Amino acid sequence: MPILRIVCLANSRKLGGRCVAGIRLDGGGWVRPVSSFSDSTLYPSQYRLNDGSIPQLLDVMEIGVDIPRPASHQPENWLIDGTRWRLLRRPGTEEEISVIWDHVTEDPLLFGNRGDRVPENQEVEYSLALVKVRDLRWRITTNIRGERQTRALFTLGDVQYDLVVTDCVIEQNLNGLGYGIHPINSAPGFTPNQEVLLTISLGEPLEGYCYKLVAGVILLQ
Repeated sequence: MPILRIVCLANSRKLGGRCVAGIRLDGGGWVRPVSSFSDSTLYPSQYRLNDGSIPQLLDVMEIGVDIPRPASHQPENWLIDGTRWRLLRRPGTEEEISVIWDHVTEDPLLFGNRGDRVPENQEVEYSLALVKVRDLRWRITTNIRGERQTRALFTLGDVQYDLVVTDCVIEQNLNGLGYGIHPINSAPGFTPNQEVLLTISLGEPLEGYCYKLVAGVILLQ
């Protein structure tokens, strides 16, 4: 079975479990390890690391996979083989982390358009993107079910986005904010002019669409 060594760039909330993704250190690009469940969700016994912790952004870790399991909306998927994931370094070395810069996109049209979603039946070339953004702010609102929702407002090129945040750490850190729009430094550890990279992921189909999600928020030093 292949063992993929990756820099973790997403550990986000997904349907009661998690979605994990990262960039391979062997030059193979993005990978999203998925389970054999119909919705591909990962659960704690599948994503917990050998030291008992859960993946963090910029971890370097080894993941055992079985075969590629591409979907029309998520071509980077690989089926996990059930072995325990192994943490190598937290965070990775400067050399290891530097590989992510080759994957930063400057294309302002995420997954081909300016909106917050793509049609479910639209086959995409990629479903993971790493972007350096401007004017990042947080918007606390409610979803269509009336539940609290955290969103990120930002500018990429000449396009303004308003996307749901599923990064578990950011959601937790912003839990005390009231409804409305808040500056970037409302999140602990962020400064007013903080530079960040965002991992944007396409979610599972929902009522005919796949939504663009902020699955990872990476602080730049």
